[in-house]
Amino acid sequence: MTTCDELMKRVEQTRMNLVERNKQAIQYFEDGQGYENGSKEIEFGTDRGQLQKERQAFQYFLAAAMLGHKDAMGIVGIYYSKGKGGVTRDDRKALDWYERGQAAGDSRSARNAALFHAQGRGGKYSDPEYAMRSLQQAANAKNARAKSNLALIYESGKWGRHPDEVLALKYYREAADAGDAGGQCGLAWFYEKNKGGLWEAENLDSVKATDLARHYYRLAADQNHVFAARVADAAAKVAAGQEALNWRSWSCAITSSSLP
Repeated sequence: MTTCDELMKRVEQTRMNLVERNKQAIQYFEDGQGYENGSKEIEFGTDRGQLQKERQAFQYFLAAAMLGHKDAMGIVGIYYSKGKGGVTRDDRKALDWYERGQAAGDSRSARNAALFHAQGRGGKYSDPEYAMRSLQQAANAKNARAKSNLALIYESGKWGRHPDEVLALKYYREAADAGDAGGQCGLAWFYEKNKGGLWEAENLDSVKATDLARHYYRLAADQNHVFAARVADAAAKVAAGQEALNWRSWSCAITSSSLP
């Protein structure tokens, strides 16, 4: 018969095992980051190129993921999704790890799982409703890219949603305030075109609104957002008197956020 003391000892051992397990997972994850960014020396082989760094990093990210590290789960999913580090590209394995990460509370995994379900990747049928719930979960966890995605969905009426510029504006602003380039570009577009009643809400005239649009385009351009960079450069030429800018000729390419 198991005594109370023996039972408590087992519980304590289990706790210690969990603590050690978590510590090891964190160490593996940090090692993976080190190999990926080049701050740690490659342990095997003579090649010191990026592929070899990523190949070594993947082994540690996978080990961390197997021990329950939620961020590592999402990164392993990305490796399988993109075929990074010489890993064979496998959408089924990518989605499996995204869903594991999502279940563990990783917002990036939730966003990526949403995109997979919307696109019908990873052996799944396209499921916009499931995708929307996953994307909302990521946004609720303050994932800025997920908020930018939601904004685009509500602006364009994708995934079976009714277009709602007010909700789109809300998410673009939240994403922009968090530093997301897609959100900054989207907010600039709303200032430029007076979408969502933005000019009236902020008592703006066309001059002030255009200045704000250029400001946010420039912020996005500084993060290498392709469309924003084109607009910002064109606006700079206009300011220098080099050419006229026909704003109507632009169509904001925030679809770079990979929505189907």
